[in-house]
Amino acid sequence: MKKIIVIFLVLFSLIIFSFSIPRYIGSNDVEIEFENLEGYFNGVAIKDKKINGLDFEEGVHSLRLVGSYQEFLFKVIIDTIPPTSTIFTTRDPNLVILENEVLKINYENRISFFGEKITGSFKRDEKAPFLFCNMDEAKNMGGFSIVPPSISNITPLDSKTPISGINNKNILLSSKSPYKIVGRVVIPEKAVLFFEPGVELKSIGKSGITVKGTVYIPENVSFPGYISFDVSENGKFVSKTKNFDGEISSDGGQLVYIENAHLENVNVSKTNVVVIKNSVISNINAKHIAFLVLENSTITNLNISNTREVILNNIDSTNSRVEGLTNINIYNLRSKSLAVSDFSNIVIRFSQVEKVTFERGVYFHGKDVKFGNLKLNTFCVGKFYKAKIEKVEALKSKLLKRLVEIENIVSDKKSIIEDY
Repeated sequence: MKKIIVIFLVLFSLIIFSFSIPRYIGSNDVEIEFENLEGYFNGVAIKDKKINGLDFEEGVHSLRLVGSYQEFLFKVIIDTIPPTSTIFTTRDPNLVILENEVLKINYENRISFFGEKITGSFKRDEKAPFLFCNMDEAKNMGGFSIVPPSISNITPLDSKTPISGINNKNILLSSKSPYKIVGRVVIPEKAVLFFEPGVELKSIGKSGITVKGTVYIPENVSFPGYISFDVSENGKFVSKTKNFDGEISSDGGQLVYIENAHLENVNVSKTNVVVIKNSVISNINAKHIAFLVLENSTITNLNISNTREVILNNIDSTNSRVEGLTNINIYNLRSKSLAVSDFSNIVIRFSQVEKVTFERGVYFHGKDVKFGNLKLNTFCVGKFYKAKIEKVEALKSKLLKRLVEIENIVSDKKSIIEDY
């Protein structure tokens, strides 16, 4: 009898562990492995053994697996809302203590920019800033943050003459401020230029800094006059100051990180990673970026093209345009217009846009959106869960919907608009 019970328990354990049941599901397809059983999520049959959080309400749901002689019930949490912050403290000279697990962002790499998960503490690098974010159990990402390089072994620059000759690790001190800059200054690849809070760098005429190494500008640094920062080669540029009248651009470079800025123009191209957060910017033009993140910002005109991965979290915009094989993940966008085209892939949730245009092979998936006019033009395919749309115009496209309110539909004979 004991032998039979042991065999039964072993078989039962094998059945349980043969399942692949996630605890959390976010905004990507998650495959559920349940052998030869039938699966039901909230009473709806699971197709292709895949579940996506964009097709269901946020919160706890039931997953039922049913066979001829057995039945299993699991609780699964739908969570498509990104985390908002990472909590850490810095203890000079080198120690950083993390309050929660973070995901390192590898800005040195254009192909594999998501690094390892880190907990506890780590030491700051001698010359490179450390970029990371909070990634929750549903794989939503948010709360992008950066830690400067170590300030050990650093040499202050003299302010008696305009800044020049930056070849090692140098710092501009508030006690020696103001500093002056004339013409264009180059930060070489292995050099680092720090700004101390309270520093003032005066531009004599139109001046600029070409960043091929590392530049780190904290809060409360001011730049009287016009100054431009141009990032190229292996450059890493970080700015957290509001007091800036000029332009930030890139043609290459590993990293551009902008926080708390009030700027007219940001033009970035061919940079590995670009992060812009808590800023007010009139015009952003981004193209050929490997990984672009925009968080908690107001952007009047946003143009993105040929960018591998884009995250937009909590953005106010007037005009947003995305084109050219771009993957974009949007949470809480408020915009007058959004245009996506040319075989791009868009995930959008909890957003309000007056005019939306998808054209030329766009795949879309979203939930909890409110659109004025939605135009689907030429081989666009996708679906919405819980949406309110005043008018849909479809040409040679397919829209699948569930709990979607549409006031007016105009479509050709080759288009499909139906429930799923």
